[in-house]
Amino acid sequence: MHLSMQDIAAACNGILHSGTTSPITSITTDTRKITPGALFVPLKGERVDGHDYIAQALAAGAVCALSEKQQIASLPIIRVASTRTALMDLAAYYRRLHNIKVVAVTGSAGKTTTKEMMAAILSQRFNTQKTMGNFNNDIGLPLSIFQLNPAHEVLVLEMGMNHANEITELSKVGAPDIAVITHIGDAHIENFANREGILHAKLEIVDGLHPGGVVILNGDDPLLTGEIARGKTRAFTVRYPSTAEIISTEPLGMTGTRCHFRLGEENNRQDIHLTVPLPGRHMVMNALLSAAVGIELGLTPQEIAAGFDALEVPGGRLTITEANGMTIINDAYNANPESMRQAINVMLLDKANQVRRVAILGDIYELGHVAEERHRELGEYAANAGIDLLVTIGAMSRWTYEGYLAVTDRVFSVLHFADMGTFLAQWRTILFPGDVVLVKASRGMKFEQIISALTEVEQA
Repeated sequence: MHLSMQDIAAACNGILHSGTTSPITSITTDTRKITPGALFVPLKGERVDGHDYIAQALAAGAVCALSEKQQIASLPIIRVASTRTALMDLAAYYRRLHNIKVVAVTGSAGKTTTKEMMAAILSQRFNTQKTMGNFNNDIGLPLSIFQLNPAHEVLVLEMGMNHANEITELSKVGAPDIAVITHIGDAHIENFANREGILHAKLEIVDGLHPGGVVILNGDDPLLTGEIARGKTRAFTVRYPSTAEIISTEPLGMTGTRCHFRLGEENNRQDIHLTVPLPGRHMVMNALLSAAVGIELGLTPQEIAAGFDALEVPGGRLTITEANGMTIINDAYNANPESMRQAINVMLLDKANQVRRVAILGDIYELGHVAEERHRELGEYAANAGIDLLVTIGAMSRWTYEGYLAVTDRVFSVLHFADMGTFLAQWRTILFPGDVVLVKASRGMKFEQIISALTEVEQA
């Protein structure tokens, strides 16, 4: 990055005060990540106002800062109406400086994993940059775009939302060439009347799509193949990868699935043989959508397969750990009703293995008016799936516990704890060597603490 303060001020409709000729070489919102030549963008949070740290950022090597407030002495400041809006404006400007292909992905489930799959595939041919971690909102997406340099050829962006109109803004900043939607479910439904409302919000990903762009939709999702989606995407080329393109699958237990896909135009269908290094049928669909992106950008079947061989599994997303004699399925990163069911299915992949299967499930957030119903349904699903022990933790998970008991008389195969601390004080009397243990809840439950406890090496 090498931008002038004048260019930045113009890009974000700001007024430069006391500027210098020093170039901007990076942009950050975190004073701990200041490097010489940085532009500091202070953001207002619930507890902290970044404006209070402008002087500290400049002392640490930043050469300029944005500010919604009056000029601070003679410090170099670009005055803006909103630093959040300015951050997005700057990202849109910086993205336009790069002649690259942009792939954007959203969905109620699977978007981070699919982003990682797509980036691994595209990296086999192109110099590829991707969203950092799950930086998929109006702060994280700009910061990911600022990582671009002139050598990059492809950018893969993840776009998340909690409310309507959020993805519209992200899409206009990212200006994708290809837009992918993985699934429409109940995630964040507390802010919508129904799944159709979520569908409309996810379809906003095409609002910034280039004319002539391509939309890739999960062809097995009835909402994504329905009238609402067809109307929204009519101006673009639309692909619907579905089970019709899955020629065969061979489950490999907890290590993944061997797949045979057939993708491409009718007169140029290509056979793709690959191994998805993540367990579960839902991962096969994520892989199919990712392979479809590869085909759109001209990759060979061999390059696509090599991408999956090089894929590094994101932490906390169905990652398998052996510790203290147990096999621990760490899916603690986040949760929604569909991903909860999928994780339970993963536990049952290797039914021939005679082990005790224990699911430790916590609250699912942001379900609003359907929270009780979805938690009870999850309990019923767990009971009918045939796991050996269900452990529920949290206030809403009480409904999961009750849903389990509503369809089975196996009262000794389910336990409920009001909070994580109570469970952690007793877990050694509940879990034993040989158990296969699933740990999953919404991010706010902080179930990574359970993972830490279960994997802690016992002192001799």
